[in-house]
Amino acid sequence: MGYSEQLVTDTQAPPYPGKSSDLISLGDGLNYSTPLDHVARTIVDNPLFFLRSNNPPPRKLAASEWRVRIDGRVRQPLTLDLEALRALPSVTHEVWLECAGNSRSRWNPPGEGNQWDDQAISDARFTGVALVTLLDQAGVEKDAIEVVATGYDVDGKGTPFQRGLPLEVARDASVLLAYEMNGEPIPAPNGGPARLVVPRWAGIASVKWPSHIEVVNEPFQGYYNAERYILVDADGQTTGKVREMPVKSIAAWPSEGEHIRAGLQTVFGFAWSGSAPIERVEVSTDDQRSWTEAKLTRGDGPLAWTRWEFAWTPPGRGSASFSVRATDAAGNTQPRQARWNKFGYQMNAILTRTVSVE
Repeated sequence: MGYSEQLVTDTQAPPYPGKSSDLISLGDGLNYSTPLDHVARTIVDNPLFFLRSNNPPPRKLAASEWRVRIDGRVRQPLTLDLEALRALPSVTHEVWLECAGNSRSRWNPPGEGNQWDDQAISDARFTGVALVTLLDQAGVEKDAIEVVATGYDVDGKGTPFQRGLPLEVARDASVLLAYEMNGEPIPAPNGGPARLVVPRWAGIASVKWPSHIEVVNEPFQGYYNAERYILVDADGQTTGKVREMPVKSIAAWPSEGEHIRAGLQTVFGFAWSGSAPIERVEVSTDDQRSWTEAKLTRGDGPLAWTRWEFAWTPPGRGSASFSVRATDAAGNTQPRQARWNKFGYQMNAILTRTVSVE
């Protein structure tokens, strides 16, 4: 039986081998968010890195048997196994990956799709080969415009997952065909033994379990390019595609409605942007009338996210709230309200947390 037929049938729990039972299940499929209040630095340890897949993952994809074919509009097609990939010059980047539907539960009315909380995102150090190295080795033809990655994973009809990426993005030196995550083999539920990592873009671009990378000379019109991961407004008009993720910050602790002690508290969370590194994070404790800068701890390099901390003394017992917003180095700041879209993608409105002080 081939990998495409060996599908996971129990998709509820435990989560998966090598993954923590603290992951937060959405109750369907390979969809688990990260309990970000467990994250003490910028790196999210492999067991806690969030899980997301549109298709059930391959049941077993042994490292020794994984292969990827690179062909299409190239002069010299390639087939690589993991040993050949590891033999090539490697790079390591700390990168955040965010599901396009992260925070979808905050839309009103709800957007279609899994109702994620704010934690369908994580950050890790990925090691692999720059995709451009492989494309150059294959020799891309002059008429090529896109790169289409196909995964070993298939849907219920046997159709493999596919996603296209503009050639100029695929050729960016930061885009990896990665085989390690935080210095260890990539966990199978996170796409191991190898996966694409496309920094700044929605996680859908970072195809897991790739079996085929095809260079094409016409726009790819597959389902996950043309029918999903597009922005559709309230009038049913397509206004754009999901690409780079917008500037955003979230609170990791305390959670909404949490009971906290009176007195000085250190609230914290994370911030990121697909346009530029984070410049500042601000917190408001007076219904967004005034803002104070938080303390920042930056990850390693411009592709990593930023941890923020803020010393807060709630005004008294009972209900209290704070808001958080981020601004990136390109001058983008989180809006009070994000523009609604049918599928609930790219929610980045300012987050307000209300807690109970005891």
